[in-house]
Amino acid sequence: MSTRVKSREREYTAPRLYEIAFDMNRKGEVDFLVHCFKRFARRPVRRVLDIACGTGPHLVRLAERGYQAAGLDLSARNIAYLGERLADKGLTGDLVVGDMTDFRLKRPVDAAICMQDSQGHLLETEALLAHLRAVRRNVRRGGVFVFDRLVPNGWNPGARWTWTRRRWGITVRTSFQTLLDYDVARQVCWEVMRFDITEKGRTRSVVQKHPTRIVFPQELRALVEMAGGWELCGWFSNFSLTRTLEKSAAALVMIVVLRAR
Repeated sequence: MSTRVKSREREYTAPRLYEIAFDMNRKGEVDFLVHCFKRFARRPVRRVLDIACGTGPHLVRLAERGYQAAGLDLSARNIAYLGERLADKGLTGDLVVGDMTDFRLKRPVDAAICMQDSQGHLLETEALLAHLRAVRRNVRRGGVFVFDRLVPNGWNPGARWTWTRRRWGITVRTSFQTLLDYDVARQVCWEVMRFDITEKGRTRSVVQKHPTRIVFPQELRALVEMAGGWELCGWFSNFSLTRTLEKSAAALVMIVVLRAR
């Protein structure tokens, strides 16, 4: 068995490998999103935008449930791959290559989502405010915006999670670390992901390192008010509508629901 190591970020963007590595509890997460649409939107939710959609693990499942799909991502490769996934299932979607801080769709949507802590890539307050305002421009009044954020439930720099997934004859072992080299003033730390990929008897490894911004709940509340155009409907812990953030002593994922004014 031969092994080779690559550290180029573009290797990580290979959509097929991403799809394998993050094949997790998407059904439960999509169930949660649908509950949010029905509970908090003040208009029927028919058209949904997935921001920083990647390979579309949530958007494809929403499309399968009858929602009109729209997707936005910086990666043209991800957008092309997602288009193929939808077509293979006899589905369609309005898919756009674009920046989540500055975009305008041809048609507005009734709901938007931004999952897997994708907002963490926005390292400056100005960028996050621009993002919230851009989403508001594209969501109809009474529609909702649901997103998740990583919130450390303990300060353990370098905490590591490891898991393995297999699909299409490919095995991907993923290792994830966060809170590395935390910058207190900017609230920015580094995350490292390592993918050990075994295919046809050969193993290769891909390492990705990128900065991410930690945003704490009360800070987020203030940013939403500064951005304007939104009201905070609620925030929840780990994809549970029965577990509000206030009642959770150990939330790792904060899910926020905003409604367009």
